[in-house]
Amino acid sequence: MKNNHMRKQAEINRAIAALKQDDNPLTRAQIEVLEGRHSETWVFDHYIRNGAGTDQEEMLYCAARDAAQYLNGKISLCALCPNLDDEPEPEDPDTITLSREEYNDILKRLNRLERRLGLRVGSVEKAPRKDISEAPDDLMTQAEACRYIGCGKTTIKRWADRGHITGYRTGRSIQYSRRELKHSSVVQEYLAQKETSNQ
Repeated sequence: MKNNHMRKQAEINRAIAALKQDDNPLTRAQIEVLEGRHSETWVFDHYIRNGAGTDQEEMLYCAARDAAQYLNGKISLCALCPNLDDEPEPEDPDTITLSREEYNDILKRLNRLERRLGLRVGSVEKAPRKDISEAPDDLMTQAEACRYIGCGKTTIKRWADRGHITGYRTGRSIQYSRRELKHSSVVQEYLAQKETSNQ
């Protein structure tokens, strides 16, 4: 049962259609409340405060009050129209439901994207380049590394700036180890993403 949640127009229309099938003074009073979207205060003023106080007025008041409570989500559809079952709660258009597998897949993609953009690194300072004396024996130039991975210079520079891959300084140029690039998780994820998008 909903609680203090204003009904959507589709729910109200369904209730009105059901009430119209059983035409009598009570259902007409309920339809008036639903069509006018009247509150419980309006119902009280209309039937009790301004009414004649007869048994008929009290019955109309109770029926109309139920309709106002339905509008405000205080009672369910089957309480208002006993011959109808409640519909499942309509989905909120701003809410989606995911399976655990879909949720985990989205998290993995988000993590990959954050790593590629360097958002997972706490510091915004550039990672230092290592000296060529510390380099392995399989270095290649930045242009060769870009061709090897299939990425642009901006991408490989960003990875090096964020410390995802190691750049080795030789004078004013930077070189990269083929072996290190091959085993780098950010490069592997980049290549996997490229392969997926090409399928």
